[in-house]
Amino acid sequence: MTLIALGTKLYEVVEGKAKILAPDPSAYSREGKYDPSWAPVFYNPKMTFNRDASVIAVSLLSPKSILDSMSATGIRGIRYNLESVSPDETIFNDKNPAAITLLRINVERNGLKNYKITQLDANVAMHQFKVDFTDVDPFGSPSPFTLGAVASTRRGGVIALTATDLAPLEGSSRASCFRKYGVRTSKLSYSKEAGLRILLGKVVRDAALFERGVVPLFSFYKEYYYRLFVKLEPGAKRADKSLQELGTMYECTKCGYIFLDTDPCIRSCPLCGGSLLSSGPAWTGSINDEVFLDKMRSVLEKFSYLKSYSELSYLLNLLKNENKYKLYYNLSVIASKLRTNMRPIHKVLECLGDASRTHFNNVGIKTSREFKEVVECLKSSY
Repeated sequence: MTLIALGTKLYEVVEGKAKILAPDPSAYSREGKYDPSWAPVFYNPKMTFNRDASVIAVSLLSPKSILDSMSATGIRGIRYNLESVSPDETIFNDKNPAAITLLRINVERNGLKNYKITQLDANVAMHQFKVDFTDVDPFGSPSPFTLGAVASTRRGGVIALTATDLAPLEGSSRASCFRKYGVRTSKLSYSKEAGLRILLGKVVRDAALFERGVVPLFSFYKEYYYRLFVKLEPGAKRADKSLQELGTMYECTKCGYIFLDTDPCIRSCPLCGGSLLSSGPAWTGSINDEVFLDKMRSVLEKFSYLKSYSELSYLLNLLKNENKYKLYYNLSVIASKLRTNMRPIHKVLECLGDASRTHFNNVGIKTSREFKEVVECLKSSY
């Protein structure tokens, strides 16, 4: 099918309970490769898991009003209406005129009611509308939009952010991280979690400008992006309390010990005296709300039609297990420092007892045990 108004070749996409039209990748491929940003309207099938998880989260939030600030094809906002909630109003917004044309078709194809479509820059839309739930799903960094997301969301509401700029968040692009997030960073062995904590720290600082505290409800890392849901709580005292949860992430270059601390000026390892790598300010509190995770797990059966059902179940169970701990240890890095072979993770976990795998890294573990116990178990777990 070709949409004459766009001069765009389209194909039908079935995702969840939604059926939409999206630009046909075969028409915009280059030398056998395809990037969604090359098409006149953005649609990324690799983000289906992101949207699946979001549909479940929004079903629990039950917002009366939703702002899908960067709608593109409209797939995210349409799915919220069909699978999560029947809001009083959904605002679909995109600044791309081609997206607006396709968006109108897709919304009508799926029989939505109580919606509005606007063609505005995302930040303009977020400063114009007040809603219970704001979704920000940019191509790249969400940093330019976090203030707008807070501004658009009513007190007690929730914002959802996606970040795909892992290089600065994980410490590979230090100048970019400072420019976008105001963080002096290093490449830490637990970089996947460090990036998420840096992103949460940015949200905390921006929310504080509006005298709002934050509660991370649901946060995870997958392949090349972060996704997080954050509740905004009103009041200067709550904002101050959230700011007190900001601190610095540390790692000893000599022994591999890792820790979080509100003191940004620690210069040597408290265990061996070695030099430290550091990143901060970053969020030091819990990155998931245990009650919210339990609710997501309890309603998951309703979404058994999703292709990612098994993967979602695995993720939610793992997040539940690891949520009681702080940072994860990258066992391959510690083994390298000890000049020993990497031991089977299940053996290390058995040795430690109070420990869990982490979704951030397949050779990572989280535990309440002392670092010396981790080292001993890593050496002895055959």
